[in-house]
Order: sequence, then structure tokens, then C-alpha cells
Amino acid sequence: DAFAGTGTQNLRVDPAQGDFLPEEDFHGSVRVALEIDPPFDAYHFNETDSQRIQALENLRQDHPGCDIRVTQLDANAFVPGFCESLGRNDRAVMLLDPYSTELDWNTPGIIGASRKVDLWFLFPISALLRMTPRHGSRIREEWSSAISRLLGNDGWKEALYRPVEQAPMGDLFGDAADAELERLNVRELELWVTTRLREIFSYVADPVTLYNLNRPLFLFYFAVANPSEKAWQLAARVVGDITRAQAKVRNR
Repeated sequence: DAFAGTGTQNLRVDPAQGDFLPEEDFHGSVRVALEIDPPFDAYHFNETDSQRIQALENLRQDHPGCDIRVTQLDANAFVPGFCESLGRNDRAVMLLDPYSTELDWNTPGIIGASRKVDLWFLFPISALLRMTPRHGSRIREEWSSAISRLLGNDGWKEALYRPVEQAPMGDLFGDAADAELERLNVRELELWVTTRLREIFSYVADPVTLYNLNRPLFLFYFAVANPSEKAWQLAARVVGDITRAQAKVRNR
């Protein structure tokens, strides 16, 4: 877990979604991972906050049989080192749950290039929506670098914005270059992010959108770096079973 926190989840989502990952609402991804049977060979929990680091260190007392390794690094520095440490026959499951725009797009790219990691990724769609206003003329200059880092290049404005359709009379008052730009809608943004991820992973499942007060908060992705078609087809079936089962729970 590259953004491990304290091991306790306190993210608030809509009640209708509370059962998507039932234990997540109470324990957080760290404790859920530690309670899986059979266990993982090792657990790598990374966090930058000193108090949260101490909480993670304390988990060793509750799980003495687990090989728990705690690091205090920027997640964008932790991930390359972790991926490089994997041996030829090693495999890993990683969670990326970034705080706002702290994640560099290069980081999931490194995971995809590893060919050894299955990734659960909460893409911060709420942060992207907050920093990309509906009308392109309202983009704040100080946010541009953060958006470029999150999305991986400086071409995001051309990709995420399109000219607003205007009546022919509009040409009397300005050139086409002066036309107002309008951001893609939420569904189109989701498709764009999904397409980008599919350029760097062998398989990416369609995301589940997590909401807070009816507003999109995260796009929850599962991605497979293993280039083996058998591996990602198996993963696709498993993830499909999980999402369908949880959808039934939510719709009861």
C-alpha cells in the first residue's frame, strides 16, 4: 500500500455504496490485507506522516506472524524502488489511494512496466473535476502543473476541453481561436482516463465510480501488468465476479 495511512479507513461515501467493500468502512485496506487467509509473504506499507507511521509500526503487535515492512517515502519514490526489488518469480498486489493530486502519472506507468503487479487504483476524479472548471477560460494557472503531473503530460487542455458550439453569427465577433472551451463531462473524463491506463497495462477493468453526496469522488480501477493473456483473463473473471456480487448487495 503506497498510501497506507494508519490502517483505519474513515472515508465517507454514500450509504448505498457502503457495502462495495464492506470491511473498508471499518478497518481500511491495511487491516483487511493483514486478515486475509492464506496470508501474503510480505506486506509493504508506505506513508509520509510520522504519526501514521507509528500506527503502522504498532500493527506488528497485533499480527506477529506477518512480515510487515514500513517505509516513510513519497509514494512516487516508493513505487519504483518496490517494483525494482521484485524478483523474477515475485508477484504483488498494490493499492494506490492517493491524497488529492499527490500521484505522478509516471507512477502507475512504472507499475504497468513491471509486468508483475496487480493494481487496485483509486483515481482522484474529484480533484481533477475541482481543478478543471467547466469553462476553459477559468482554469487557474497555479493548478496547471499539478494537473500535468497527475495526467502525465501538458496536452491535457487539448484533450479535456473542446470548443463550445456557437451559432454562425459568433464569427462576426471573433476568430475560432477565441471560442470558449468547455470541459468533457464526467463520463467522457472517465473514458479518457480509462483509455490512458489501458495504454500502460495489459488489462484494465471498467472502473466503479465512488460517490460522496452524489458527487464523483474516485474512479476505482483494477489493472493487471502481467502480459500473459491467461493471467489477465483470469483476473478479469475474478474482478467481474466481485463487482457483480457487490452490486447485488448494494441493490438489496
